[in-house]
Order: sequence, then C-alpha cells, then structure tokens
Amino acid sequence: MSAQLGSACSAPAVQRAAAPVARQAGWIAVLGHCLRMMRTRQHLAELDAHLLRDIGLSRPEAEAELRRAPWDAARRP
Repeated sequence: MSAQLGSACSAPAVQRAAAPVARQAGWIAVLGHCLRMMRTRQHLAELDAHLLRDIGLSRPEAEAELRRAPWDAARRP
C-alpha cells in the first residue's frame, strides 16, 4: 500500500517541477522568434526596389513591415 501512495505522490511532484522548465523553454522560444523577426526585417530593409518587386512587395509595404514590433508576427489581411 505504501508503494501505491509513493507512486501517486511522486507524479504530481514531477509535473510541478517540469512546469517552470517548460515555461522557461517557452520564453526562450519566444525570444528566439523575436530575434529571427528582427534579423529578417533588417534583411528586408536592405533590399532594393528590384528585389522587393521579385518578392511582391512595394517600398511602402516593406517600410510598414519594418515598423512592426518584433513580436508582431501575425499575418495581416
């Protein structure tokens, strides 16, 4: 009977211990995503008109993208 109590008690402790680690990994992923957005938007800023046309953007569209916050990665209509 004590083995049943011990195994039942250890599972929630493992879940509680894993939650902060998962949250930390989540924040690291968000930070990495924001840094990637900043880099790709910086590359976008360096494109000339010819290359912007190749990817289907005008200069005003590219500039609007550059003004967005790094965490603002949702598609806009």
